[in-house]
Amino acid sequence: MPRQERAERSRATILDAAAAEFDQHGYAGARLERIVERTGLTKGAVYFHFRSKLDLAKALVAEKYDKWPAIVSDVDARGLRGVAAAAELTRRVGAIFASDVRVRAAMALSRTILQPGPDADPYDHWVGVVAGYLAQEDALPPELTPRDVAVVAVQGAFGAYLIAAERGRFDELPADIDRLWRALGALVA
Repeated sequence: MPRQERAERSRATILDAAAAEFDQHGYAGARLERIVERTGLTKGAVYFHFRSKLDLAKALVAEKYDKWPAIVSDVDARGLRGVAAAAELTRRVGAIFASDVRVRAAMALSRTILQPGPDADPYDHWVGVVAGYLAQEDALPPELTPRDVAVVAVQGAFGAYLIAAERGRFDELPADIDRLWRALGALVA
């Protein structure tokens, strides 16, 4: 196997192990020794890629943020508009939360040790994206702005995520997000 490919596989293995450790134990409870053990690699191989637990956490959070533009682009490419586009976007994000341990670990890390600054609030970003879709909707009641509905949708979707995380029931998250959009759809139709 070529050196570059082996390095990429090792890095992915390390991030998977770190994500599982952070997801299970949180940042404070995570141990580098257990991360190394989970990888099946040598300590030297792990430290070659990441010098500290904090470096691992930063890599996971950065990777999480890198996922979102592709999802937005895919929703846009499908030609969805209005509530349908906003709902599809949050469903896809919810599906990733439910299935991707790296994203779940990164979510916890970005709520605890790696909180974004006030100029980089991810919730404001999501509200802007969802509001952009909802601005395409002709059926919004006049007393509701696209931003009003987007705030409720984003708070509802992320609230559903936090409840699923608290209960350890990520399998219920897609149904919770569907329920949110059925309720919002009934209000804005």
